[in-house]
Amino acid sequence: MPLRLAAFDLDGTLLRGQTCCEAIADGIGRIERMREFEQLQSTQIAEVTAAREEMAEWYSRFTFSSLCKHLTTIDVAPGADERFALLRQHGFKIAIVSVTWEFAVEWFADRLGADYSVGTGLSSDGLITHFWPQDKARWLTELAGRLGVDMEDVAAVGDSTGDIPMLHSVGHRYWVGQTTPPQLDRKVIHEPTGDMHVVAQSIVEAQH
Repeated sequence: MPLRLAAFDLDGTLLRGQTCCEAIADGIGRIERMREFEQLQSTQIAEVTAAREEMAEWYSRFTFSSLCKHLTTIDVAPGADERFALLRQHGFKIAIVSVTWEFAVEWFADRLGADYSVGTGLSSDGLITHFWPQDKARWLTELAGRLGVDMEDVAAVGDSTGDIPMLHSVGHRYWVGQTTPPQLDRKVIHEPTGDMHVVAQSIVEAQH
C-alpha cells in the first residue's frame, strides 16, 4: 500500500467549543484575558507575540502535564477517532499542524493517534519558538519530502484564514469552516458540518 499523508488543523477543525488556549486559561483563572487574545488576527504578529509571552508567564507556575489536564474539557469533532483509524487503514500518515502551543498539540496527537504534530514551542524555562500560519505550509512540505510523498498527493483540512497557506500547498484541500474564504473559492471541498466521517471518507476516495 503506498504511503499517503493527511494534515489537520487543531482548534476549530478537530476540536469544538473552546480552543486549547481558552480551555487552559479557563482552568487557571485567566479566561477573560484569553478571550481578548482570541480576538487577535494571525496577521497581528507583534500583538500575538506579546500575547504568547504573557501566556508563557501564566504557564510558568504549572507543569505542562497539569496544564494539559484542562484539555480534557474540549469536545473532539464528530467522527475524529473512527476516521483517523480509517485513514491509517488506508495507508495514511496523519499530522496535526497548529499554531497553538506544541505541548497541547502533542497531547491531542497522542489522544487521537496522529503520527506527527507541530505547534508553537515553549520550553520549561519559558523560551518560545514561534510558529505562524505560513510555517504550516513549509513544515508540511518538509515532512512530505522526508516521507517521499508528493505535495499534490497530500490532503489538508482547515477552518480559518491561518490554514490557507497550508491548504494552498497541497493537492487535496478540505474546508470545515462555515464560509469558504475568497482565496479558496472553488478550490476546496467544503464540509461545513465539520463531520470527520465525511471528510476522511472523501480523502480516502480521492486517492484511490
